[in-house]
Amino acid sequence: MHNNIIDMLGFKDRDIKVNVSKSSSSSIEVTVSKVCKPRYCTVCNHRMYSRGPYTRTLNHPILQDGRTVTIKLRQRRWKCTNPVCRHFETEQFSFIERYKHNTNMTDFLIVEDFRKASRTAAEIAERRNVSDTYAIYTFARYVDMQRLPLTEAISVDEVHLHISRYCNYALVIQDFITGDPIDLVADRKKETTEPYFHSIPLKERAKVKYLITDMYRPFETYVSKYFPNAIRIVDSFHVIQLINRHILGYIRRRQRDLDDRDRARHEKIEQDVHQRLEFHHSRDYYIVKKFHWLILANVDDIDYRKKARYDVKMARYMTIVDYEEALFKIDPVFKTLRDLKEIYIRFNNRYVGKPKEAANGLRGVIEYYRKSDQRIFYKYIANTLEEYFDPIVNSFIVVEKYRKESGKYMARLSNGPIESLNRIPKDMKRNARGYRNFEHIRQRFLFSQRSDAPIRATPKPLEEVLFRTGIKRGPYVKRAYRQEL
Repeated sequence: MHNNIIDMLGFKDRDIKVNVSKSSSSSIEVTVSKVCKPRYCTVCNHRMYSRGPYTRTLNHPILQDGRTVTIKLRQRRWKCTNPVCRHFETEQFSFIERYKHNTNMTDFLIVEDFRKASRTAAEIAERRNVSDTYAIYTFARYVDMQRLPLTEAISVDEVHLHISRYCNYALVIQDFITGDPIDLVADRKKETTEPYFHSIPLKERAKVKYLITDMYRPFETYVSKYFPNAIRIVDSFHVIQLINRHILGYIRRRQRDLDDRDRARHEKIEQDVHQRLEFHHSRDYYIVKKFHWLILANVDDIDYRKKARYDVKMARYMTIVDYEEALFKIDPVFKTLRDLKEIYIRFNNRYVGKPKEAANGLRGVIEYYRKSDQRIFYKYIANTLEEYFDPIVNSFIVVEKYRKESGKYMARLSNGPIESLNRIPKDMKRNARGYRNFEHIRQRFLFSQRSDAPIRATPKPLEEVLFRTGIKRGPYVKRAYRQEL
């Protein structure tokens, strides 16, 4: 029983005595002490004596067979019998650091809890019966995430954190091959990114062949300034997003026109009847507001087989086809815009893995848009496709990716993985009700998102991880209050 408890609690000390003091269906109390042996002073080698052990309760938040474990530690303080020396020593145990009430296993469990990004420090602290400050500093002592080496395909994108004026839009760098985040940089501004990338050896930066970005203009200079052997890739998702954004702008304008028409008609009716009436939007406004997604969605993704459902506003059963017909009847331009958008969707899906053929296909799309009668496409979209012609064509390249679960497979260069990764820091900030320390959120983000993120074997001293936020407090002067008589 003695050895079983030692192994269960993870104690390395073999000169200790372990006894079960109390045991019930919900808890177990264990008393731990060292075997009393003659002890000699490490300074003068005289015999030492002890007045007996003192007991303190340790925090050891581990369940055994569904029961909570309470550890009562009985320690002795030894005093040298040499009247000249009078040296003091206190018994030490390997499973707990000096001056602490939490066992080393508690620290390990706290750090492991931080692997889940959705958990807050307050939640982890409550779970492990410690303060949230202790949980944060324990994490900082055991976790020190460094930048990963650059690979042949990397993705960069910004994420809005707004932690301070020095950290508004942070820069996320991801390894496209494995999906692991390479680093999180405090800011996307040139003053921050230029010294950061130049601090990476040129030999390592030269390994990058593909730089995947969105259409943010400062990213254009990254290839020429930092990655001499790389080509830039503009993600296809952002091109389609740009097209849909322009189409949505037109839909919103038409929706406002219908709203103005309905309100003008309502005011005229009120003037004719000389009384206030309840306002209701027309069916046209209802169709445009609720079903404009039929214009933005890919036609191949729309399920036309859904059964008809009764629409109270339309006062009849409606199918997806009925909503489409009603939408296009309100404004025929809606159908024209969707057809033009679908031309790019079909082009985008047709040439995956064929960048040379995609170049000819993109020229055909631009030429077709130039001949259209819609300003959105013959001016704005066509100009954008010409401006980013080469990066868009490069996005049709496929490379070999690796996942621990599925192994190696071929995938198209895309910013899709980093778009989902960007959500993590924002969710962490929202769950924690904000952050004031960028380095902490950086360490938490990298630690939670990297597969098999390491933990330091030797924790940092607490003095190295202490951080202060806010204004330094000035000298305290006690005021003298006059006693009123």
